[in-house]
Amino acid sequence: MLSFAIPASTLYKVVKADGSVMYTDQPVAGAEPVALPRVNMAGSLAPKIKTQTSEKSPQRPPTEYQLSILFPKPQQTLRDNRGNITVVAQLQPDTRAAGIFELHLDGALVAANPTPQFELEGVNRGAHTIEVRYVDNSGKVFASSSPTEFFLHQASVLNRP
Repeated sequence: MLSFAIPASTLYKVVKADGSVMYTDQPVAGAEPVALPRVNMAGSLAPKIKTQTSEKSPQRPPTEYQLSILFPKPQQTLRDNRGNITVVAQLQPDTRAAGIFELHLDGALVAANPTPQFELEGVNRGAHTIEVRYVDNSGKVFASSSPTEFFLHQASVLNRP
């Protein structure tokens, strides 16, 4: 069985004087055009990959979290000789997701909690800036509070009347 791949051309059959048959794509004396049947093609046997259609169920938009510091208030003066400070924040909407709250004091991470309440000890007197962030276990920040400045006063033996 012979197979020819001749795209869009005519095939000719020539019977020679000795009775042998020859096929060619060139018209020669005594050649007859041959009507070829349609090419038989089979599809691939490879498994078909389903493509995702655009008819997916609509995805919910990502949750927009709002994180705010409730205590201390901006520009509030706190008085504690030992430097103990309580920081309380609030996350809206409230969530039970696998996130954690981080407290940054003067730009440095000082505490991490599963709840938005922190107890700090030994904070030096003076002006301080705090910020609370809500992050997932990979470190992606979902929400961040505005930086809040507060002042810590401590009694000093140097200030005698």
